[in-house]
Amino acid sequence: MLEVKGLIKSYGHKEVLKGVNFKINQGDTVAIMGPSGCGKSTTIRCLNRLTEPDGGEISFKGLSIVDLPENELLNWRKEVGFVFQRFNLIERLTVLENVMLPLIKTNLKVEELQERAILSLKKVRMADEIDSYPNQLSGGQKQRIGIARALVVEPSLMLLDEPTASLDPILVKEVLEVIENLTRKKDKIVIIVTHEVSFALKVADIILLMDNGVVVERGTPENIFKNPSSEIGKRYKELLDYY
Repeated sequence: MLEVKGLIKSYGHKEVLKGVNFKINQGDTVAIMGPSGCGKSTTIRCLNRLTEPDGGEISFKGLSIVDLPENELLNWRKEVGFVFQRFNLIERLTVLENVMLPLIKTNLKVEELQERAILSLKKVRMADEIDSYPNQLSGGQKQRIGIARALVVEPSLMLLDEPTASLDPILVKEVLEVIENLTRKKDKIVIIVTHEVSFALKVADIILLMDNGVVVERGTPENIFKNPSSEIGKRYKELLDYY
């Protein structure tokens, strides 16, 4: 279980997170949604301390993440996959080398590293591109490589920060299909920050709606989008009713 209590974060005088609270059970897929600037990406980046929170608690399987010293935090991150908005691939490395990167400091032999990376690439349908370089790939392909890199650690917690935000609309579908496939096994917590309403309806077990730095509504997609209690939820419902 992942539990977040009273999470706060400020940048200068701007308070971005004002006490974020939620619980997620193992195997659940969660979509964090809300208007731009509401704190979605800051929340997900705080979960593995890519962004350091100013206060609050983050507990994963009973382990206090906020209190972990640097060496223990790095060790814990080995079971966390993170997919960035802008790919974060290293241009001078091949596709295979990019995917192997999170495993470099493990005790695995080179052959085992390659085997794990190729298996991960097969999951995102990119095994034919192992010798390619990022500048030879489309945006959709790059993001699928980013997902493969996150999967290669065999994570029990998978975090995706607006994985389609940097893609042209025509490329969004191929990435969403890959993400949908990885949510089916229910062997990990998957948290996705997204603006894709139809996708959230399709894959999420739980929707967290955020507004102004707090979670204003939590529930199943059916409850959130059909019978919302928050103003943000009602605006999403109006959007769905319009289409």
